[in-house]
Amino acid sequence: MNLDPHPLSIQGAVSSGLGATVRRPPPSYHHGMSPEETTDYLKRYRDWFEEDRRIPPEPAPLFDRSLLVSEQLHRRSDLERASRYSVAGSGIQVFMTRVGFAKHSSATPIQELQPVRFADMLVGRAHVGNYLLCRVIAPCSRMVAIQTVIEDVDGVAYDLSIYNFPSTFDCTLEHLDALFSVGSVLAIREPTFKAPMQGDRPLVRVDSPTDISFVVPCSPLLDDVTWRTGLAVPGSHVLPSTLDAWQERGNGYFKASQWFLAAFAYSQGIAIQSDAPVLLLNRAEAYLRMKYYSGALCDAQRVLSTAGIPDAHVGRAVFRLAKAHYGRAEYAAAQQSFVRWKNAHPDDPAADSWIERCGARSKERANGQYDWASLFRTAKKKVRLDAAEYTGPMEVRTMDQRGGGRGVVATNDLQAGDLLMVTKPFISVYASDLPKDRVIVTLDLISNTSKERTDALLLARIVEKISGNPDLHDEVFHLYAGPDYTQPPGRYPPAARAPVPVEPLNPKVDIDIAQLEAICTYNNFSPYRLENYHADEQGAKPTGLYPLASLFNHSCSANAVWYCIGDIMVIRATGPIPAGTEITIPYTVEESYQDRQAVLKKHMLEHCTCSLCEEDRKDGEGRLRTRHKLKQRVASASFLAASLTEAREFERSVRDTFRSTRGPVRPLLALALHAVAEKLRASGNPRQLKEALQQDMEALRCFGFEVSQRHGGSQSSTRLPSIGTDRFPAVTSFFEPTTMMLRIACTYLNLDEEANGELWIKAALWLTNASVGGGKELFMLVHEEALKQMNIYDYAARVL
Repeated sequence: MNLDPHPLSIQGAVSSGLGATVRRPPPSYHHGMSPEETTDYLKRYRDWFEEDRRIPPEPAPLFDRSLLVSEQLHRRSDLERASRYSVAGSGIQVFMTRVGFAKHSSATPIQELQPVRFADMLVGRAHVGNYLLCRVIAPCSRMVAIQTVIEDVDGVAYDLSIYNFPSTFDCTLEHLDALFSVGSVLAIREPTFKAPMQGDRPLVRVDSPTDISFVVPCSPLLDDVTWRTGLAVPGSHVLPSTLDAWQERGNGYFKASQWFLAAFAYSQGIAIQSDAPVLLLNRAEAYLRMKYYSGALCDAQRVLSTAGIPDAHVGRAVFRLAKAHYGRAEYAAAQQSFVRWKNAHPDDPAADSWIERCGARSKERANGQYDWASLFRTAKKKVRLDAAEYTGPMEVRTMDQRGGGRGVVATNDLQAGDLLMVTKPFISVYASDLPKDRVIVTLDLISNTSKERTDALLLARIVEKISGNPDLHDEVFHLYAGPDYTQPPGRYPPAARAPVPVEPLNPKVDIDIAQLEAICTYNNFSPYRLENYHADEQGAKPTGLYPLASLFNHSCSANAVWYCIGDIMVIRATGPIPAGTEITIPYTVEESYQDRQAVLKKHMLEHCTCSLCEEDRKDGEGRLRTRHKLKQRVASASFLAASLTEAREFERSVRDTFRSTRGPVRPLLALALHAVAEKLRASGNPRQLKEALQQDMEALRCFGFEVSQRHGGSQSSTRLPSIGTDRFPAVTSFFEPTTMMLRIACTYLNLDEEANGELWIKAALWLTNASVGGGKELFMLVHEEALKQMNIYDYAARVL
């Protein structure tokens, strides 16, 4: 393709700024803004963004390329210095990024695009129908985006910013040098030439990494191309030119556990010889380490389809094929390949454990029977668990009552505790996954909120997973993305697709970043872990995309609940659900109406119509504001030191925030009553212990439990309590009411009423088992700390 340079002078071409539109700078943001200040800032930023978009596209001024390179080298030097300080423990860097604004991602194959030069590009336009052929002419830097300087064939240079590129979220500068080395030739599909936020220097912005192709020397894109500045870029290094040299480089990266760079190097060699079996096998193994299972499977299949390869290559290909099938949850195919390998290597036990795991996963998927206690113990050590997914008697349907949107309905009659789903995240991110030396604050223009610290990494890892598993694209992109996008198909999940080859140099999938950002806003969960429930609340909140689970609609008074053991989400029915009935789950269980609405706002739910929210709204705004302040008080550490008198006064204040005619479900009053009960217990006085029992039983009723009383045996002059077991409420986590039940049991034991104590411990077991399963063994693990603090662990183990 003919790209002779334009006859223009580039040396000393400097912008005068003349003729350029004067653009108003965006509103300023500072870290630490309150939620209200953040919402106001985002509204002002959106207004600025729309104003800026209305400015007509215009030609870009020229800049001295040597000045651009010099400034980029200075940025690089600053980052290297900051990195040294960070290693020395000198502080944490804070960066900010915005999501949810309009941005372009290409969906057109590069073969169908026409080349474009900077001279023909306009600032403020995505150049649809074109691609930009360019070279990297300066070392990279990275804050949120990768930044460098590129030149086109004419030698005209501008800054380049690349977002969301796989493997680069928390990489070293040396990693960037290996990917975007000086002299690398890139082809950018439908590039956006973006106006600067400050100053007069525009830049090329790439939001989707799938818009970038690395152009190898033999590419037809370089046919008839002449670079005005010469064949080589000053400061560039000579890259390997043979298959063996690229293999050696890839092996070096592999030994250093730099899997993406290894796959990148092997791909360069494969571009020279497409059927090189050793490179394909090596790349397949690198892909497995990155969980690029689609890419690994295709590479292994390519080797196996090659005639005349040595038996050793066949063996490695079969084993890697089997592991790729396992990673794709194709357990029968994985087992078949492992058995094939075992038959060829009968004395080698390497496949034995894999064959056993395939059988276990197949059984889990078929009948929903899991060793919950074992999973819980494992999750204490590592969050990402090896377990199959299970889908029970439910399906996704279009819901007429929700305006044609989707929901989940029961296909059989269900009872309390019935298992509906066990599902793994597409991606989940926890505080332990975050870099220690920097924080990225994500501001969401869709929800007008500041997202969790884990959200930026979640988006990056979703992009990376789709890049390495292109056949999973629809699993994410068939989720709801808001009113600005086409309504997704009525049925979910989408039909399984065949694995797609993965080529890091030339991506085989198109990722629309703007749509993906919207999908995350509408569908992400905060997957609090059962085995680490309270610890997760102390640091950065976890974030996860659970595609099928996100199809459950929200209700604060739902008929199903969800919990996570490790990264596995478990959903169970809270009570009878007739076949054909919609199944809902609570996205939040906050006692305060304002707190619930703040959480729901991040899920783009502005007005929950569940019975709990309707009752709250009937109480009136004044009562809701007072109740919210009281909730903040009961959650404070200082409240622990309150006296019994203060606790009683607090309980009366909370009670006054509810209408006298309101129904029994009053979650915050439950906490207040329990606080009084705890103060009463502290006295040890039998009369006050009995009053504490009544306070906690009323607290359980305020959560929505049915608490009845019947006369006990000769051991007690009081009456034996019991709870209804046909359903349990979803307005709170099972932890709070279970703790109350255990405290009631402990109190009865202190009153020498063992029969009552045993009954309440069994009630706590029933609630835990109905909520998360696992029977006695998991109950003892989940509540081990509480049982030991109450000194009833051995008693519970004996009577259950």
